[in-house]
Amino acid sequence: MNRTKYLQAVKNGLQFFLESYQQQKILELDERISKLIEEGKTEEEAVALCGDVETYINAIYNENHVNRQKLAPKKSFLSSSYEQLFKTIRHVIDVMSQNSSKANAKILLDILILLGLTCVIKIPFILVRDLGDSTLDFFANPMLSNIWHLVVEVFYLVVAITFFLNVFKKWFQHLKIQK
Repeated sequence: MNRTKYLQAVKNGLQFFLESYQQQKILELDERISKLIEEGKTEEEAVALCGDVETYINAIYNENHVNRQKLAPKKSFLSSSYEQLFKTIRHVIDVMSQNSSKANAKILLDILILLGLTCVIKIPFILVRDLGDSTLDFFANPMLSNIWHLVVEVFYLVVAITFFLNVFKKWFQHLKIQK
C-alpha cells in the first residue's frame, strides 16, 4: 500500500473525530512515514512499519477512550441479510467461473433441488387453502374466498422466499473450487 492510500484509509477510519484532530493525526503519521523514508526505507516499507490501518485506528480510539463498535452504524436485519445473500451469490459466481463443468453441473443440480424443495413446501398451503375454501363456501361470497386465496398465497410467498434464501446461503456459502 502506498502512502496516499494508507493516509486516506486512516483518515476515513477517524471520521467520528473533529476535522482538526483528524488532520493532526494524519500529519503525525505522515511525518513518521517521512522520517522512515529519510532513514533509507522505501515508501512501502515505511508504510508497512507503521502497522495495519485498523490497528492504528483502534489505538487512536482507545487513546481517546472511545468505543468504536458503539459508534458504527447498526445495520437492520434485512440489510445485513441481503448483504450476506449478495456476498454468497458473488462467491458462487466466482467459484463457478473457476470450476470445471462437472462441478458447475453439480452446483446447478443443487439449485434445482432447492427449487424443488421450495415447491414442495406449497403442498401444506394448498391443503390449508382448500380447507378454508370449503369453510367459506358456507357464506357463498366469492370476494371472501378470493381474499382467503390472496392471504394464503402471500403467506406462502413469504415462507418460500425465506426458506429458499436461508437454505441457499447455508448450502452455497462455503463452496470450494473443484477442478
